[in-house]
Amino acid sequence: NISTMPVAARKKEQNVESASMMKGTAAAIQTTRSSNVTAKSSVWSDLPRRLATICIGVPIIWNMLQQPTLAYIFFMGAHVLSAWEFTLLEPMWSHQHQSGTSIQYWSRLCFCLVSVALASIHFPGSIHNNIGSLPISDSLFLCALVLTSGIWVMMERHHWLVGLLVVTIPFRSWVMLQQLGGAGLPTKGNDGDNDAFGSTISILLVVWNTDTGALVVGRLATSILAKMEQPRWAVPTWIEKISPKKSMEGFLGGVLGGVWMTVQWVPWIVHWASLDVSPTFQKLWLTSPMWHRLGFGFTLSLLAILGDLVESSIKRQSKSKDSGSMLPGHGGILDRFDSSLLVVVFYQVLFQWTKAASD
Repeated sequence: NISTMPVAARKKEQNVESASMMKGTAAAIQTTRSSNVTAKSSVWSDLPRRLATICIGVPIIWNMLQQPTLAYIFFMGAHVLSAWEFTLLEPMWSHQHQSGTSIQYWSRLCFCLVSVALASIHFPGSIHNNIGSLPISDSLFLCALVLTSGIWVMMERHHWLVGLLVVTIPFRSWVMLQQLGGAGLPTKGNDGDNDAFGSTISILLVVWNTDTGALVVGRLATSILAKMEQPRWAVPTWIEKISPKKSMEGFLGGVLGGVWMTVQWVPWIVHWASLDVSPTFQKLWLTSPMWHRLGFGFTLSLLAILGDLVESSIKRQSKSKDSGSMLPGHGGILDRFDSSLLVVVFYQVLFQWTKAASD
């Protein structure tokens, strides 16, 4: 018995250790499973809020945009809110970010007022009263823009200069689209009475479908590849630094979603709504060869993705996740318009060139 006691004690100790190890392994497996479930649910946790915002917002926006005055008010209001949200995205290294609260408030208010004032430099019929090759309103806008930029450079308001490019100029294009009809060109008679509404809806649908395609395909691809234990497609380093969650699968999904909306659904919506659009609008969206419309949709989708990356870079420098919280599941107003800011400027120029080439 004396010789066997140490052996029995060792066996008992080994049994206790193995039981503890089994419990630890089981607990680790359970923790891993629960964390996977939590991660999977968190990926789509914002989906109900997104859908609710879309279901409420889209019918309201559709009805507002049909009335030129309400459409003008809508985009001017969106401009004011986006400009204010932009001022909250001051880079962490900026001295303005470290200023006192009262100074920050008046500084932000000043940017919003100047931005809206610059975007308001336009008036109907200026397309027929040119200085050289530019309409008078565009000439005045450029002069005011250069003057304002010079003053802000001397004041070291570099963040505001960026705001002129990513907020003021794009929203001026949106406002001109509503005020003048036909992407800044006045229409006559019954030819193109719905150019402003048709152009606005088409741009927004292409941009929103690009965002949706990138979001859904990117998340699904990440989930599927993780289950298959396959690596994701390599993302360019400069994009990964701006937004680590971006994926090439999402990029492909966004481009396909935007092109599909351009080629398939915009013509159907124009026909379904019986929109009276001009030959210029028809050439861009409806009657041009398929490869033209594919290239058009690809360009719009690419600009939408680039616009989103621009705002992501601005938010990253300010250590902010969203520009605001006004739209549940979507962030702020600027978060909803960021993808359209480059698209609308490009579309306005392209529409004018297409119309000039047709005249």
